[in-house]
Amino acid sequence: MLRSSRPSASPFVSRVLLISGGLASAGLLMVVPAFCRGAPYLWLAILPACGFLALFVFRERAREACRAKFAALRARNDRQRKRVHSLRGQARVLRAISRRRPLDESMGILCRFVEDRIPGARCSVLMLGPEGRTVGKSVAPGLPEPYNQALLGLEIGPAVGSCGAAMHLRKPVFIDDVLRHPNWAPFRDLVLTTGMRTCWSSPILDDDGQAVGAFAVYNEQPRLPVRGERLTIHVAVEMARVAVNMAAVYRQLMHQSLRDELTGLANRRGMKDWLTRRLEAGGRVGVLLLDLDDFKPVNDTFGHDGGDKVLRVVAGRLRDLVGRDAIASRLGGDEFTLGVPTADPAALEDIARRVIEAVGRPVSIDRRHRAQVRCSIGIARHPEDGETVEELMTHADRAMYEAKKSGKNRYRRWSGPAGDGAEMSA
Repeated sequence: MLRSSRPSASPFVSRVLLISGGLASAGLLMVVPAFCRGAPYLWLAILPACGFLALFVFRERAREACRAKFAALRARNDRQRKRVHSLRGQARVLRAISRRRPLDESMGILCRFVEDRIPGARCSVLMLGPEGRTVGKSVAPGLPEPYNQALLGLEIGPAVGSCGAAMHLRKPVFIDDVLRHPNWAPFRDLVLTTGMRTCWSSPILDDDGQAVGAFAVYNEQPRLPVRGERLTIHVAVEMARVAVNMAAVYRQLMHQSLRDELTGLANRRGMKDWLTRRLEAGGRVGVLLLDLDDFKPVNDTFGHDGGDKVLRVVAGRLRDLVGRDAIASRLGGDEFTLGVPTADPAALEDIARRVIEAVGRPVSIDRRHRAQVRCSIGIARHPEDGETVEELMTHADRAMYEAKKSGKNRYRRWSGPAGDGAEMSA
């Protein structure tokens, strides 16, 4: 028996290799699995004719088995790589959501994620407007911008394309050929500009089960999604739902952080935010800061519940008075502020007179009792009386205290430290 430079075989295999003739063939049946595990001993010996033949045959079969095994390993590795790539894509989307990036940016990342997963896909996210019946926003980085713009204002319905139907019916609508389906007949010329033939749309539902938008996948080939693509779409819709709900929660929290809990008016922060945006836009602004005169007796007479009711009624009157373009806020206690988009002295004085009249009307505490309060108002204008929000608020506050010193229930414009501003009694 010839020796080999390769590592020696195990004792068990050595005994098998010593068997000659037909027994060698039977023995080699035990050797083949070891070859598949990478053992080197199939190259160690020269057997009799029939044994060598058996060795050769089994060696070729072992090579085929190994090739099949390696192919399976490569396929498994490919699946794992795709799975890792998918998880990384999902992580990018969730990272954008968790960092409170703009909703358009998060939806754009989500669209790219799905487009990487489905060959030939182009994705879009439609969001309904405040009334919940028409499209208010379209995010589709892979589709032509004119197509996105054409969808804005589109009213949803059971036979309106794929997305309109999905949002109306609150269930997926997968159309395999948009050029033949009746839902797409009114939009056939429009969709031809995109080169797409299919549209698979799923509604995005809020926590109450109402449709707030739709996630759509377009494709160049007229077909329906396969199982893996349906799973990708399902995951994308769930991530879109998370993004939309988190954006809604964030907006609500921001709204609450800028609102006074008792009256529903803007709070001090909300007022400063409004003024800051107006000043940055270069607009002229007037600030009216008012303080209720002798409000403490109201609390002493009717208790804090009665005092709170007076504050809420006054807040409602101020809200009705300023309208949509202006802002009414409660700074705290019995202090309120109005921000109006004008610096015209005559207009500001007219607002101040109307405020004094509105605040001075009696407030019903209950069936038998009424309370009446007055107010003093200070006025400051931008840019004449201040360049910054802090200067305007400070000068309006000082003018208000000058009005109180002058007898209350009146207004005064800020005219510098000399305090010679115009004054008006109610």
